[in-house]
Amino acid sequence: MLNFNIKQTGDVGLLTLEGDLTVDHAEELKLALLNMMGIADNVVINIENIDAADLTCLQLFCSAHRTFTALKKNMHLLDKQPAVFRRVFEEAGLPRHTGCSLDTQKSCLWKG
Repeated sequence: MLNFNIKQTGDVGLLTLEGDLTVDHAEELKLALLNMMGIADNVVINIENIDAADLTCLQLFCSAHRTFTALKKNMHLLDKQPAVFRRVFEEAGLPRHTGCSLDTQKSCLWKG
């Protein structure tokens, strides 16, 4: 199950995700991210209370970040990330020193 809550203050939107960030809930996560693109120029994603994660959520986050960047909007993950997320992130080989060539704002989600 995936639950999400959206709060907005001015041009900042907070997307809080709880539950499973897995392929079974990819469509729900995609819709939540698309919704945030439409309502806020600066988006913060809180994943500290997720129960599971897989490569699908990482791919969706990366794709959303690239789209935000192209739209001159900002998106980032809160620093409090559960061990289950960090494990998937590290096993996927995503920790980086620099962002990809599309990261014009130098805000890559995977820079450590």
